[in-house]
Amino acid sequence: MIIPGLVSVTFRNKTPLEIVKLCNQANLSAIEWGGDVHVPPKGGNAAEIRRMTADHGLTVSSYGSYYRVTQPMDDLRTCLDTAAELGTDVMRIWCGVKGSKDAEEERKSIVDQLIQCAEEARARKITLALEYHGRTLTDDRSSVQRLMKETACVFDALKFYWQPRFDWSEKEILASLDDVRPLLSHLHVFTWLYDGKGFIRKPLSDAEALWKKVFSSIKEDHYALMEFVQDDSDEALLRDAAALNSWIQR
Repeated sequence: MIIPGLVSVTFRNKTPLEIVKLCNQANLSAIEWGGDVHVPPKGGNAAEIRRMTADHGLTVSSYGSYYRVTQPMDDLRTCLDTAAELGTDVMRIWCGVKGSKDAEEERKSIVDQLIQCAEEARARKITLALEYHGRTLTDDRSSVQRLMKETACVFDALKFYWQPRFDWSEKEILASLDDVRPLLSHLHVFTWLYDGKGFIRKPLSDAEALWKKVFSSIKEDHYALMEFVQDDSDEALLRDAAALNSWIQR
């Protein structure tokens, strides 16, 4: 089953209470709380946000930390503490600070630290999830495939987020999902274009054919978390959430 939700950083300008109310209005079931604004690692509000989320009938799908492998391990531990206080067992991290082609010399040390991070998370019964993201070791399919081999020893505590790449064909996008399917955690859901100068956010339904193929191919339970809607508007979220809900089986 696909469970619809929202990444809280979509609305950095809103309070947590405004976000949970908007999720209720949009008929979404879960929130990934972000670590930059709404639930910072040392903010002390994680338990309060956990209660607020539950009081509105929502689930905390994950903690969207901004921890990057290569940062000190103490930073990871602080983020893990926050995830535990939020009541989630999934925490998003980023795999390094460089794209895979620029990080070849450091790759082994990054992978070694990633394994150490996963072992630390495992001890707390939390799963780390690598965002499928540019300027990290998950920026292309070959690097992801290689990373899966390099970290096989910690697969019980390490998974992958997935999101479509704006600059790939539909065939390549769907193939990239197949790559990580055995270790799939959550999906980030959006429709973006790139005009050579910047990203253009589009209605989610502009990529209806792609998203229907994605969702029909997934048989297990996964969160589909909407992210960065057109014009940062409530109306765009409500429109896109209606489309998402119409494509999935609840």
